[in-house]
Amino acid sequence: MEEKRKSNLAVAALKIILRKRLAIRDIANLKREIGNIVKEPEMVAVGAKPEELLRLARISLREVLEQQMRAI
Repeated sequence: MEEKRKSNLAVAALKIILRKRLAIRDIANLKREIGNIVKEPEMVAVGAKPEELLRLARISLREVLEQQMRAI
């Protein structure tokens, strides 16, 4: 499977997880959680930085919230 395809699938899955499981109280802990996530072996292996994950989280959250707002 191509890397671009894997990336697209991962982002789509992330958005679904965020939409189904995210609560407002979780957003307050987001920075701390991202700090923990970048220490995971998979993230260390790809050289993930907290700033990158935080930027991705902001983009993904914004898109999920916009989708949810259109639904109501």
